[in-house]
Amino acid sequence: MANTGRTVTKWIRFGISDNAGAAREIPIDSIGPVGFTYDETELTAWQDAVKGYLTNHPDCAIDITGPFDTSAAAAFAASTAAPTLSGSHTILSALAHPTTGTTLPRGLWIAFGIRHYWTAAEDPAFGVASPGATSGYVLTKYVVEGEKYSARFVPYPGTVPAWGTAILIAYA
Repeated sequence: MANTGRTVTKWIRFGISDNAGAAREIPIDSIGPVGFTYDETELTAWQDAVKGYLTNHPDCAIDITGPFDTSAAAAFAASTAAPTLSGSHTILSALAHPTTGTTLPRGLWIAFGIRHYWTAAEDPAFGVASPGATSGYVLTKYVVEGEKYSARFVPYPGTVPAWGTAILIAYA
């Protein structure tokens, strides 16, 4: 049975692949707009009665904030389960300063539980659930101010995030 209704932040889960490729969840307080934003190119001619536009390439950057936390990395929770949270600093600081010297794309997953924790194949999720060597998101900002962090993720070139209902998978 499909879930219907509204959601609140309590039911939103945020997952990211760590530097080893393992799926992790980190605590968030807020998340920016999720989805696609298209640049608009105006194509109006003088004789047109109303302005006309053509959409350009979409952007789908993700901005998050949350509590600064140095807890150990924890295993990813299954569908319908409460999140098992890893420390935000533990995961994000390693992504911000990779030991390989190369920033690699990582899986990013935002799950919206509808009136309960997210359920696979029923509730919506956004991101790149099956990351690879050339597809995923890249961390471009990680800053800490007092007890809060903020981070920004942008798609790796050629990556096409999508809406779906799949859970984030680990990869090596």
